[in-house]
Amino acid sequence: CTEPLFFNSSSTTVTALPQGCLKYSDSTIRLYSFASVATSGASSAFVSGGYTTLLFASSSSAASINPNNDNLHPPPPMSQLKLKHVPNAKLYMSEPNPSWFGNSANEPNNPNWDARTKNWLQSRFHFSFAEYNSPRNVNFGVLRVMNDDFVQANRGFGTHGHSNMEIVTYVVEGSLTHQDSMGTEESLGRGSVQFMTAGKGVMHSEFNMSREKGLRFIQTWIAPRMNGLEPNYGSFDPNTGEETVCIARNQWRHLVSDVMDTSTRTPVQIEQDANLFVAEMDQGRYLSLSLEENRMAYILCVEGSVKVKISSDGDEVNLQRHDGCEVTPISKDKGGELVFRSDEAAHVLVFEMEAVEGAGRRDI
Repeated sequence: CTEPLFFNSSSTTVTALPQGCLKYSDSTIRLYSFASVATSGASSAFVSGGYTTLLFASSSSAASINPNNDNLHPPPPMSQLKLKHVPNAKLYMSEPNPSWFGNSANEPNNPNWDARTKNWLQSRFHFSFAEYNSPRNVNFGVLRVMNDDFVQANRGFGTHGHSNMEIVTYVVEGSLTHQDSMGTEESLGRGSVQFMTAGKGVMHSEFNMSREKGLRFIQTWIAPRMNGLEPNYGSFDPNTGEETVCIARNQWRHLVSDVMDTSTRTPVQIEQDANLFVAEMDQGRYLSLSLEENRMAYILCVEGSVKVKISSDGDEVNLQRHDGCEVTPISKDKGGELVFRSDEAAHVLVFEMEAVEGAGRRDI
């Protein structure tokens, strides 16, 4: 503010006053270039903007202004969002018998098997699934399943069926080969996303065809807006050169959206009001993501670590590899901005959706 102004309360007249002072009716507004100022007057209020603090004070409380003390800070505005950290230690770890999905016995001495597990599959369940059944952790809004799966070389899930579910799979490492009863067959690598509208029913298989490398993917099941839909399949591979979405680092990749949302265009569209954003961040970078009112989000730190904060003055959580985080509004008419900071390289996944009152884990 280099040219202070006078605002006439009964008209739109604006008049310049001496620099450093704004006058409105019988109140004086002074502009201090401090990080903070202090006051004790009941008629005072703080308005923050950038690196400057504006103090609104009536003439009766002007004497209480202390422009020489920049160690006192006005109370920060109440955060409009809440964060709940879901650490890796709170996820259910599943290592099922290989025969359950049509695999032969484990090969713990196979030199091509990754050392992170001696089982053919290691899966982290963010919500109740298979042998893990907790009434205090069933879903998060329309997210019914989020499994962080690692599949050893030359292993996979044999043919099995699904119905009435939107299934979104994001490939983190390796190559995922998919086949289904609709005649689809393709292999997808890192950064790819695929979806199935299971609808009336579909059979499919998922396999790691490599004999040398493991496969990791994040599979999410999303409740559809209605049952009995026609089965459908779609995918996006960033390695094909298709430019329907930005794939640059340090930017959000909007990969999935609602098929009924005409305001945006993403490579994958599903039968539900939900969005998927992904970012690969270099060390020391920042990204922000806004949540509109009546929206919430579930964050997964896929790789590395990232700090997530509510705007510049709210709560902050430090997410490590595999950690999740629930983001919910304090009420449905509230929104806010999330700020992501990567102190090391990070890979982040965010599902955004309509807010549901009381959503989230009740065991943390």
